[in-house]
Amino acid sequence: FVFQKVDIAQSMVGTGPERQPLTDKMSAAFAAFARSGNPNHKGVPNWEPFDTTKRATMIFNNQCKAVNDPYREERLARAELLKREA
Repeated sequence: FVFQKVDIAQSMVGTGPERQPLTDKMSAAFAAFARSGNPNHKGVPNWEPFDTTKRATMIFNNQCKAVNDPYREERLARAELLKREA
């Protein structure tokens, strides 16, 4: 999605018309970040800078959304397992 190459990845992303709008949103976010250090642009909701308290994350999909600490429970469980292995 980032590099506008969805046509060569049909086995992974399908062939539906929703591919191009998602590609446009994701590649614009990467380009904005490369230009300014800020991934925000008019095609996605406001994406706050990441910090370890809020853990703001953009969920790229047909309807993009910015959420704080998605998959928190999974992240904490994985961290606990890694502690046990150390």
